[in-house]
Amino acid sequence: MRVPDEGHTPVVDAAADATVGTATPGRRERNKRDKQSRILAAAEDLFADRGYASVTTQDIADRADVAAGTLFRYATSKPELLLMVFNEEWRRALNPSRRDAAAADAPVTPTDAIMDLLLPLLRSAARHPENTAYYQREILCGEPTGAYRIEALELADGLEAAIATVLGGYGRPAAEGPERLRPGVDPALAARSIFSLLNLALIRCGLGREPMENLPDALRSEIDLVLHGIVERVPAHPAEA
Repeated sequence: MRVPDEGHTPVVDAAADATVGTATPGRRERNKRDKQSRILAAAEDLFADRGYASVTTQDIADRADVAAGTLFRYATSKPELLLMVFNEEWRRALNPSRRDAAAADAPVTPTDAIMDLLLPLLRSAARHPENTAYYQREILCGEPTGAYRIEALELADGLEAAIATVLGGYGRPAAEGPERLRPGVDPALAARSIFSLLNLALIRCGLGREPMENLPDALRSEIDLVLHGIVERVPAHPAEA
């Protein structure tokens, strides 16, 4: 990763700094938003075209027409730039589904309802599997204080909550449908398990260990396994006389 030279102040930023005292707050805020939008668009385009590993922060700065020092004011590292881009991608993919998930009253199985929630996200991941794997890795192991990693964790919490809402709808006594949540099951704990499956499945596909086109069916099977379990109670044999 290229970093700005110490002591170097880009001409563009120097000129901008000279006007700070005279610019109105509204103008400064518009300039900030404009630069952030250009950086986001540049990072999104370059990551999509070349892949995360092949793009440098200098490439993004050049595409956004900002100095490298300016770039690092909006995202402190290349991983944070990836998080910035994919947070927007996840938000676009998940928001419509979350509104639908809140009802959770359709007469379908819990597995089907959860897959309906996740499918827009899976389609998004399928467009850039390698970048998605890097994104999942940064969610798990990224810089703890990074602003965009914190935002990504909040998105993950929101997705878990949406899954829990779906499952909670099947726990009501009056719930209609082919299946009902077993009494005593914590929907939030089950949602955490399902999110973990999603996270690992996206990484597995991004690393090429499983074709991305297999992901929906494979994830459906894994979710079904979590919801229905893998063991059964063995009837006790009567004691021999």
